[in-house]
Amino acid sequence: MSLIKWKKEDDLFPSFFDNFWGRDFVSGVQTGTSVPAVNITETKDSFDIEVAVPGLKKDEFEINLENGILIISSEKKEERESQEKKMTRKEFSFTSFQRSFSVPDTVSTDKINASYNDGVLSIRLPKKEEAKKQPPKLIEIE
Repeated sequence: MSLIKWKKEDDLFPSFFDNFWGRDFVSGVQTGTSVPAVNITETKDSFDIEVAVPGLKKDEFEINLENGILIISSEKKEERESQEKKMTRKEFSFTSFQRSFSVPDTVSTDKINASYNDGVLSIRLPKKEEAKKQPPKLIEIE
């Protein structure tokens, strides 16, 4: 079964419903979450992961390595309260994400390091020496 959005020609308020029931509405709950963009590059010495996460602080991230899976997650809670004309309004938001990546056996897991600068979380996964590409070696025939 699939849902088809029906729209009458003379509907005066389509934007209200379109905005309320937008793409973030999942299973009856408006999520307001997104998954940050990730770049993964491979060099001769390492795998490098860059995660675009502007607006967060270094201490709001958690990076774990468990059973060959690198897990990057973050949780941010924010509360605001304003009092205007005998009215009190308190708003809060909660943002979180989690990304997981399989780590190849060629990575030296004890040397993984991370840094956060200008909204980009950078994680370097150095390769083991034996996994690095070696220059060609001429083998003499005896």
